[in-house]
Amino acid sequence: MIKRKNILKFFSSIFLMLPIVIFSQQESSFNMYMFNHQSFNSGYAGSKNYSSFTFLSRSQWVGFEGAPVTHSFAYNGSRNNKNLGFSITGLVDRIGPLESSQFAADLAYQLKLNDRKHYLGLGLKLSASLFDFNSDILSPQQQQDYTLYTNDIPESLEPNIGFGFYYHTPRFYFGYSIPRMIQDEKYFLIRHNYFITGGLISLSNSIELKPSLLLKFTSRSPISYDFSTLLYFNKSIWFGPQLKNLVSISNDVIQSGAGIGLIAGIHISNSFSVGYVFSNSIGIRNFTDTYSHEFLLRYEFNPRAFGVLRSPRIF
Repeated sequence: MIKRKNILKFFSSIFLMLPIVIFSQQESSFNMYMFNHQSFNSGYAGSKNYSSFTFLSRSQWVGFEGAPVTHSFAYNGSRNNKNLGFSITGLVDRIGPLESSQFAADLAYQLKLNDRKHYLGLGLKLSASLFDFNSDILSPQQQQDYTLYTNDIPESLEPNIGFGFYYHTPRFYFGYSIPRMIQDEKYFLIRHNYFITGGLISLSNSIELKPSLLLKFTSRSPISYDFSTLLYFNKSIWFGPQLKNLVSISNDVIQSGAGIGLIAGIHISNSFSVGYVFSNSIGIRNFTDTYSHEFLLRYEFNPRAFGVLRSPRIF
């Protein structure tokens, strides 16, 4: 297990150089991104003919005080008779004394491309972010160390705007988005680019394969990838492995490694689904024994049926 002094050293290095480090960090992400496209791609709004609510909670470095904890919710409204969709998303990300909160509203037009349910979603995201630094939970060795208390943390909502497009069929999708276009170094905001793709492949009458790929990149860090392959049984149960790359920066030394995980879930009813991920990291010194938990709750409101079977529900 990681020694407690290594965690404290890690947090200290972050907070002593807060304006620089946070600005260069990646945005919060989830292992079960394939169930929560709405959080980063506004073109997903209205992509279904029913509404849904998704809640995700991720806990990293379990067992250590101040470890990262992230909660997210997304309401995706159904498209109306004019093919317009509206959605809202929210996120709270907490690591040590730093907490960031984000709220966004999405509006998308789902352009129908043909009669085979092929659509192109063109979306606009309006968002606001709020940061809070709680220095009361820190216990510096030097009591008069004012470095921890002089960081210029914004105390007001910072508005932003983004866009996304999302092409989808009943069994395939891909999309590209920039959730927040406006960059501001003072408020640690940097532009992130997202590319997603995935689909459903029938292996038998009762088994389907669901591959998913997420690419995330910025101007100041290498491309981050996240790949998973889920087996989907009887349109009710899914599980499979996940692989993602990880980057750690310590004392100006960049370490690269990988995150491995196992995703599992079940549709408890026609409307309610739950999911779970257990993940770990390999290849990064001092952080190879850490593990993370992630939970998914999803509820679909009055989904319509197509014949005997419903439309695929895991996009």
